[in-house]
Amino acid sequence: MSTIEKSYSYLYKKVVKAVNPLKKKVIKTECIVHKFINDQAVEILRNDGHTAVYNIVSKYIEDINEGAVWADQDFKSSNHFYNPKIQRGLYGSSNARIECITYYRRAIKEYFKGDIKNAMFYLGAACHLIQDLTIPQHANIELLNNHRAYENWVIKMYNKHRRFKVERGGIYLDSLEYYINLNTHKAIETYKMYSGLKNEAMKFYKITSISLVMAQKTTSGLMNNFFYDIQRLKAINQMRRGEPLI
Repeated sequence: MSTIEKSYSYLYKKVVKAVNPLKKKVIKTECIVHKFINDQAVEILRNDGHTAVYNIVSKYIEDINEGAVWADQDFKSSNHFYNPKIQRGLYGSSNARIECITYYRRAIKEYFKGDIKNAMFYLGAACHLIQDLTIPQHANIELLNNHRAYENWVIKMYNKHRRFKVERGGIYLDSLEYYINLNTHKAIETYKMYSGLKNEAMKFYKITSISLVMAQKTTSGLMNNFFYDIQRLKAINQMRRGEPLI
């Protein structure tokens, strides 16, 4: 990061910090959608037959949701952008890819320390970022391109259309990076498909019918992948200690 960019980042965070008390009042409202996505992701796991993972995440869903809310607090939301083509986020900020990987690794670390609640908290924060990356403005890094108007529309409408709610058919990939790449590329593709629509409500509906569905499906996949990684790392540790895997 250049000196100019660092200076910009410092000034930006000062401004955000000044308005932060007001922002905190609306975070809980905005995170209703993230909680909805997490709840549906758990339901998808159950209906897709991932019973073992479902049993764990359903038990700790409150901790997962707390992590999802925390991820938007203070000025962390400025880091929730990532364009895969230029491999960066907002000017002067970190990006969603870096932050998501950091939270995911922290979740694994907390799990192996035996603090399952904290592990689920950071998994929830990682899920929040995966979900944000389904939104075109987050992947295009266009903060002022109807970003607030779109998010407000989703908050009002997310539970009013059956098409927005997914109950089965999660997307199960092999790594966190795959989810980041899939969601960002799909978000950019979705924006290109519908950005030309003049009717704002119709445009938002079309985008949400893809982005919100992707958010639920990839969140269920990431939750499943987390526990796959846990089991994989346990097996590696056992092998290093010379212990039998069975």
